[in-house]
Amino acid sequence: MDLKTWESFYNQILDDFGYGSAEDLRSAEILEEMIKKFKNNVDLSEISEKIFEKEVYIFGAGPSLKKHVLKLKETINQDIAIIAADGATKALLEENIVPDIIVSDLDGDIDSILKSNDLGSIVVAHAHGDNIDKLEKYIKLLKNIVGSTQFPKKFDLLVNYGGFTDGDRCCFLAEEFGAKKMILCGMDFGIYVTKYSRPNIENDVELADEVKVKKLKYAEMFVNWLVNNGKSPIEFMA
Repeated sequence: MDLKTWESFYNQILDDFGYGSAEDLRSAEILEEMIKKFKNNVDLSEISEKIFEKEVYIFGAGPSLKKHVLKLKETINQDIAIIAADGATKALLEENIVPDIIVSDLDGDIDSILKSNDLGSIVVAHAHGDNIDKLEKYIKLLKNIVGSTQFPKKFDLLVNYGGFTDGDRCCFLAEEFGAKKMILCGMDFGIYVTKYSRPNIENDVELADEVKVKKLKYAEMFVNWLVNNGKSPIEFMA
């Protein structure tokens, strides 16, 4: 998705959720300055090497996540790429699967993200208006990162391929770098959240709040946009 197309979606999201853009811009600028300071980013060619012309398994943190992780474990081979959306990283690590890439705004299980990063995962760390505190706390602890933003302008060190939630941003990343095919796992787009996406909930699965349900609807809309407009075929794991 090009920036002009994304900007129209971005403005729609701002209007629908009542967000402002100023904090998104500030967060992006802070992330870029931190990357310049710590020099812990990787060249985008490393992302390309992991994704281009491969079957890419993308893991969201929906109710079907654990089932799909176990199914992948039965058939895993070396010719695939695995991208985890934020808290889905924990479910993969529980089965000794280290994702190639993690896409995260750093509000999931941060210990799992740090561990996976230490084991070799590239982290696409996302800046938005209400996670500046997390950026300031965790970016310096990460290595091999790519910074991302949702603010619709070009940055020297940040990417923006479209997408609103960690899950659909995974899909836009795979599309951008030429995935042979995407297989979506744990991406249910329903009305429930799991402990993997919300570590502080009491039960393994709970009803999502109204804002989260709306975000999941946007995620589904963007995946459907990719189905209709992208080059990489998309299918859902059964």
